[in-house]
Amino acid sequence: MEIGIWSVLGMGLLIGLRHSLDADHVIAVSTIATRTGNPFKAGITGIFWGIGHTLTIVIVGCIFLLFGLGISEQFEYYFEAIVGIVLIYLGIRTLLDAKSQHAATTTSLNKFHIRSFLVGLIHGLAGSAALTILMVSQVNHSGQGILFLLLFGIGSVVGMFIIATLISIPMRTAKTRTVQNFILYVVGTVSIGFGIAFFFLN
Repeated sequence: MEIGIWSVLGMGLLIGLRHSLDADHVIAVSTIATRTGNPFKAGITGIFWGIGHTLTIVIVGCIFLLFGLGISEQFEYYFEAIVGIVLIYLGIRTLLDAKSQHAATTTSLNKFHIRSFLVGLIHGLAGSAALTILMVSQVNHSGQGILFLLLFGIGSVVGMFIIATLISIPMRTAKTRTVQNFILYVVGTVSIGFGIAFFFLN
């Protein structure tokens, strides 16, 4: 059965928004968004994450659409393992930043943008790729498939902007450096724990 253009539009946006709520995505962005010291700037880091994620998804999806190639379970496992390693790394960096007494610094914001973009790229290679290929395989035209991919990406970008903005608010409203550091310790510990769990859950 042919999928209508409005169905493609709706699915792409909604699945992209929902996908941004995945726990590993939220945790990864939280380790970066809590460092910017400003909700709007934190939201921008979320946008960079979404752009990186979308770039990978579009590349993988287009390869599937044009050549019918997929990602083997073995490679998918490797990608998931890389995501786990990245979460552990981000968690350790967050703990070290808190310990170094520079929790609220807003310097070198470009560094956070680059970090967020790269983390988004890596996440796009994990379970996202399999999800996207599954959905793209349901459309009957390459044009619809590409449109779905782009709208999926837009949904992810919007979702991560909102999430990153909200995550940064407690850090912004924290009255003392002690409270800020406590938030970073919690975020860093959760990121490390979730990264380790990746190796047992996949």
